[in-house]
Amino acid sequence: MMKNFFKKYKSNLLILFALVSCSKDKIENIEEVYNFTCSGLSYLTRPNPVDSDNTHDYYEYAWQADPKICINVYDVSILGGREKKVQASMDWVKLNLPNIVPINVFYIDQFNASQDAKTQFDTDFCNLIREGNEVEDCIKESAESWGERSYGGGVYNTYLHNGADLMIYDDAFTSIGSSETEDTGIRYLMHEYFHTFQTSHFFFFEERNQFGINKENFQTGKPLPFIPIWMVEGAADFASLPLMAKQDLDFDHYKYAVSFLDEARRSVSASNSISLKDFESENYRVGDEFYAYGGGFMAYVYLWHMNENNFKKIIKDFYTIFSEKEKLNPGNGWKDAFEESFNISVEDFYKEFDAFMLQDRDSQISIIKSTDAWENASWN
Repeated sequence: MMKNFFKKYKSNLLILFALVSCSKDKIENIEEVYNFTCSGLSYLTRPNPVDSDNTHDYYEYAWQADPKICINVYDVSILGGREKKVQASMDWVKLNLPNIVPINVFYIDQFNASQDAKTQFDTDFCNLIREGNEVEDCIKESAESWGERSYGGGVYNTYLHNGADLMIYDDAFTSIGSSETEDTGIRYLMHEYFHTFQTSHFFFFEERNQFGINKENFQTGKPLPFIPIWMVEGAADFASLPLMAKQDLDFDHYKYAVSFLDEARRSVSASNSISLKDFESENYRVGDEFYAYGGGFMAYVYLWHMNENNFKKIIKDFYTIFSEKEKLNPGNGWKDAFEESFNISVEDFYKEFDAFMLQDRDSQISIIKSTDAWENASWN
């Protein structure tokens, strides 16, 4: 689920994955000094662009050669050792689907942590995403939401220079069914990690090896280029399964894929007419389910079913061409990236997929890959 804002800065903090380089440094073409402490892999101020054109400002950040992942843990004594699961999983994913921006992971028990720990969490987070007087307002805005927070991850153009954030709460591991294990919570962690992977690539220009921020979007307060909600959430749910399958976790990937299908089917059953296209700019319940999640997940299952080579394109290739397509066709770059990646127009895909979602359950289950397929599929 993308994007839930909260964070913080000093006490009750355990640095689990500091990843060296905690000094102040400078880099050619970047004037500002940055601060590589674990509680905020961040610049002291927003840096100046190194280049510019009619539509974008371009940046070369000091952390690009080796963007760190840092795990900030609060009130560790009440987490039952589950912080080690988070550490191990983030260690694995950094090596296997590397991040291109620094990531601050924030982990806390949002129900049972001390008030000091909660305040520290919010302070750290707000120092990452806000500047100046906005920090205190952010902390105040966040204070009332404890106990109702959703997991979140990603990066916006306003704080791209500080990297992405990822919030995971202990209820991901403890609020599980009787037939599930604590490892089930890693699915949420991988879902949010993929959001950091997605959103950072929305700004990265491969040929330049630079990050670009659309000037108009920044000035008008639009934090991301447009991409349909079903693509954002469906891809994160889809990616979470192979990311887990390769980590030797106690988790039934095929079972969860079928559960996503059943979520989507419940929405289809609750509506006389439903189309994936309806979930480009809105995410709302149909029946008891948010179709952008289950329907979005199945859209990617369907793409994989269409062509085995589409798996790599789903996980990685679509994102590596996104920013260039968006620059050439603002607001519709996602369509051009989709059509180039999957060799089908968006409108034709909607027609095919919507018809597929009206088929019987057995026909739909038949295209879901086996557990072995989820484990062995490669994005490299």
